[in-house]
Amino acid sequence: DFYKCYKQIDKEADEIIEMIIFTPPQNNHFNFEKGCKRTHLDIASVNCAMLVSSENNIIENASIAAGGVGPIPLYLVASSNFLKGKEICLGLIKELLHKVNEEISPISDARGSEGYKRLLLAQLIKAHCIKLFPALPENEILFLS
Repeated sequence: DFYKCYKQIDKEADEIIEMIIFTPPQNNHFNFEKGCKRTHLDIASVNCAMLVSSENNIIENASIAAGGVGPIPLYLVASSNFLKGKEICLGLIKELLHKVNEEISPISDARGSEGYKRLLLAQLIKAHCIKLFPALPENEILFLS
């Protein structure tokens, strides 16, 4: 809700954000990925964060957020909700990739074309899954489409 629209935030000109405080969630696994064209460029073409809690190979809760794939940073509500209650497997990741692709609306700009940003976000989602679901075969995750 902090982002109203492109380059507009819910903050008055004279307001200053002094700090952001949050308590890291317990019993969750988190990963952040960022993709940019140049190694030393601080602005990402696309970035993505994923938080997952699971028990007995079933996802209890999930949150996915992405930047650079819409006019403002997005909390991927449908994709996050899709994961809840599902068994962790390669088929689930493949379905997730399609769900995420349907939920975003990137534009072509100086940081990359629409197609490039869609492909890059898919690769970042795969990187999350490799990190957060280590029991799955990495090489098979990489070649999902």
